[in-house]
Amino acid sequence: MAIAGQIEYQITVDTKGLKSGLDTAKKETSAFASNLASLGKTGAKVLAGTIVAGATASAGAIAGLAGSAVKAYADFEQLTGGVETLFKDSANAVMEYANQAYKTAGLSANEYMEQATAFSASLLQSLNGDTEKASKITDMAIQDMADNMNKMGSSMESIQHAYQGFAKQNYTMLDNLKLGYGGTKTEMERLLADAQKITGVKYDIKNLDDVFNAIHVIQKQMGITGTTAKEAMATISGSLNMTKSAWKNLITGMADDGADFDKLIENFVESIDALGKNLVPRIGVAIQGAVKVIAKLAPTLAKMIPDLMRQLLPAIMEATKGLLQALIQNLPTLLQVFVESVPMIVEAILQVIQGIIESLPTIIDAIMQIIIAIIDTLTSPETLKAMLKACITLFLTLVQAIPQIITALIDALPNIIESIIAFLTDPENILMLVKASVQLFMALVMVVPQ
Repeated sequence: MAIAGQIEYQITVDTKGLKSGLDTAKKETSAFASNLASLGKTGAKVLAGTIVAGATASAGAIAGLAGSAVKAYADFEQLTGGVETLFKDSANAVMEYANQAYKTAGLSANEYMEQATAFSASLLQSLNGDTEKASKITDMAIQDMADNMNKMGSSMESIQHAYQGFAKQNYTMLDNLKLGYGGTKTEMERLLADAQKITGVKYDIKNLDDVFNAIHVIQKQMGITGTTAKEAMATISGSLNMTKSAWKNLITGMADDGADFDKLIENFVESIDALGKNLVPRIGVAIQGAVKVIAKLAPTLAKMIPDLMRQLLPAIMEATKGLLQALIQNLPTLLQVFVESVPMIVEAILQVIQGIIESLPTIIDAIMQIIIAIIDTLTSPETLKAMLKACITLFLTLVQAIPQIITALIDALPNIIESIIAFLTDPENILMLVKASVQLFMALVMVVPQ
């Protein structure tokens, strides 16, 4: 029996079955690709298309989607085989119930079939092999389980364990259903008796179908029956469960070449629509509520802020003062670190300069291209007109600023003169200037013919 979310593989080397295996893989891969394309085509008008469009944007996402589809389809094949073996001529009816379970029970088709096969053998035995009746009672029981979970707040796992226990005449988990009955055989008999009082039908604890029918009667009497189907369209949690289950069915259908893919998309879109109708109004109400809360709190907060600032400001200022004092105390250390870093900074600058020298041919080529582009731009009438206008504006601005510039130059002139004199009176600097001038002159002489 398959376990949801877990697949076991056994790999053997069989050259006789190699061709058959390759044919099967080819068929399943073709089905996945075909259905994925169909999803992209049909879903362009709906949210499903948005999901596929997002998935196709990444090869990794497609691989993950394909992997999930193949895993889900592997479970689907195994579970379908189990349903066909147990329900025989009524297998199609069970499959139809399974396909609708996303809405009636908040379960995917795989999850439905897994639960159906968990107790169907005992159910069929109690019904003397009547597969048609067994399929109907199975659907009723699974819906009752989902309704109980949604209405009473029990986990689906605990409810499933209870029903699987009933199939083995183990009633210790009857109290998991929270129907007011304890986990004993005596309590189950009391439940059957209460159901008999309501319907007038005698229920036999030895027959699993009677047990399931009696539980259905009690849950209907308590107003539990039909909760899942109602909540699927009317509540956020219900429509969310429906959407999750419809998506799982859609994933499974991607790897199934026999799936009614358009129907799967339709179911998913219907679920998304229900979720949106339930969720969007709540979001609007929540936002309005938040605005009202803020509006109510604003005057109170405004009154509190001055007192809060009076309390916090001294602490903030003290902390700031401490931080500044710490920086001042550590300033010599920080300066020493900077001084120690100067050689590294200079070395880095020299490396940059060396890199520029090595890159000069490329830089010169780029400069030539820039010059050509600039010339082409500058020679256009529009550019010349704009430049002329800008130059006039600049000139007028500079003229207006001349007094300030001259004042600043006069103030700085003594320092400038002292620096120049100090530089020129250094023999090493003079020698370096002479050498540089000679090198520059020779370089110009060499390059002028070119």
